[in-house]
Amino acid sequence: MTARLALISLLALISFLPCRAADDSTESDEYNMLMQVRGMEITSICVMETAADGSIVGTVVNEFGIKAFDFTFANGKAKVFNVIGPLNKWYIRKVLKGDFTFLLSNMKKSGNVKKKKRRLTVTPDGDIVMRNDRFKISYTLSPMDSKE
Repeated sequence: MTARLALISLLALISFLPCRAADDSTESDEYNMLMQVRGMEITSICVMETAADGSIVGTVVNEFGIKAFDFTFANGKAKVFNVIGPLNKWYIRKVLKGDFTFLLSNMKKSGNVKKKKRRLTVTPDGDIVMRNDRFKISYTLSPMDSKE
């Protein structure tokens, strides 16, 4: 009985090792995020992990540690989920989805990008400013200094 348990434990360990090695190819980025909506400001921290295939998984958390929402970006489209209660309305999720699709698909470009009612500017110091002119929403992402 103990020999079988040891064999099962060894097989489980071997099957886990290749999966763990694949996860090490991710790149993590952290940003201070300022979201301005019609005169109101919300500050938060945005953490994103980019996989080798280009897909992005991230979360937006305020400074107190309360998660506002999670997002993913793959195949040119963003998805927003786990949205905090006051923001969990279909029309707010739809705007966030469109804004983050535009933001994440263009954030690696330099200079200015404009498409319909959205504008994105990457400043020389690395700040990313995205404006949604239709709903008067502005997102400013400033890279966090990594002090390790």
